[in-house]
Amino acid sequence: MIFKKKKLYKLVYKSDKTFKIKRIKNIENENILINPNHIFFDSSGNRYILTTDKSAETINPLDFESKFSTSEFKTAIESKLIKDLFKNFDDNKLSIDRLLLFINIFLTFVLVYFTLMKRW
Repeated sequence: MIFKKKKLYKLVYKSDKTFKIKRIKNIENENILINPNHIFFDSSGNRYILTTDKSAETINPLDFESKFSTSEFKTAIESKLIKDLFKNFDDNKLSIDRLLLFINIFLTFVLVYFTLMKRW
């Protein structure tokens, strides 16, 4: 059945940064202006419209214009990660975490050694 009727969902983004997904059974009962270009489909053919609690029409997240380019943002994140990584390696102090890690690794090798020796 190619023309099987699929479900229509309305995603409402609220001003308290939560969202609600509601299944729409009858489109005439909804008090919202729906732009046909703002209807999105998922892989199973269900239709979704997006709106906010302060808006009386659908919104299109593809119209978003970013003030930052993705390449500059990735470069900034990578340089911060690299700087933080080298900053963490500058600590040559023996902390309790490192001590417990080395003890755990040593005991694991001891247990593996005795397990193998017991089999022979």
